[in-house]
Amino acid sequence: MGQKTNSTIFSLSLKNAEWKSRYIEKNQEESSVLLYRNVEILNYLNKTFKLYGLILHNCKIEYNQTTANFFISFFEKKTETTKLYNRSDEVSDSTTDDLSSFKNNKEMMSHMVNNVLAVDLSTFLNNKAITFKVQNLSKKFEFLINNSKTKAFQYRNILRHSKRFLRNPLHKELIKAMFIAVTEKNSAKLIAESISFYFKKQKKRHGFILFLLKTTFQTLVSKFSTIKGVKIIISGRFNGAQRSSQKMIKVKSVSLQSFDSTIDYYEDTAYTPNGTFGIKVWICEKS
Repeated sequence: MGQKTNSTIFSLSLKNAEWKSRYIEKNQEESSVLLYRNVEILNYLNKTFKLYGLILHNCKIEYNQTTANFFISFFEKKTETTKLYNRSDEVSDSTTDDLSSFKNNKEMMSHMVNNVLAVDLSTFLNNKAITFKVQNLSKKFEFLINNSKTKAFQYRNILRHSKRFLRNPLHKELIKAMFIAVTEKNSAKLIAESISFYFKKQKKRHGFILFLLKTTFQTLVSKFSTIKGVKIIISGRFNGAQRSSQKMIKVKSVSLQSFDSTIDYYEDTAYTPNGTFGIKVWICEKS
């Protein structure tokens, strides 16, 4: 399986492959309509979560003729500033809110799920009954650190080795995202969007992010992670250079040529004043 192949689609024919969307169609022709509807729902969820300063980590959808069930996990970016969004061109009018009006993140999530997502998706799915099960990976990470002495020691050890990078809050958020990525399945999207968010905020000094990614993943993968290896390719004008170049970070083994290897893949684009950065992430998970 080469770099030009989307490994997620490529491995769906395997027996142990897990589809993120499940639906019951009346006939064979209806499956294409449901597939298109599923793509539109995922695009809408990604846009909405980004507008609220969140990264959609994983989304599983199960729906039939009367009900639709959504299982969503997300990552909360502490460094994202709250501001007034004018979202009439991107999502419906029901999502136009001032994030500073919410007392805490829990109240914001309750509003987003009950007053925004449930209303819009129910209308889009012809008034079906909508149920949500939402998991905050940032809260789960904090609970894991507070209740596991081993995980807490390993996390503090990583922060100690990356002490010179912690002056920038973006770096600490990225370390937390990497820590979550090696413990949660299907985290290539989380890493790609976290790197993309960093490049949007940081115009130069991109060498720091490359060194931080490599050293942190080397520590995480070798000690306690549930993944075999990580491969990251970033293309763009690093440090504002006139010509674009490509940087590759590879930790351990990522077997892209093996059919039965579990590979999670995601690609994202960061739009910056210095041009676009293409980010591709492969994570080889242990079977």
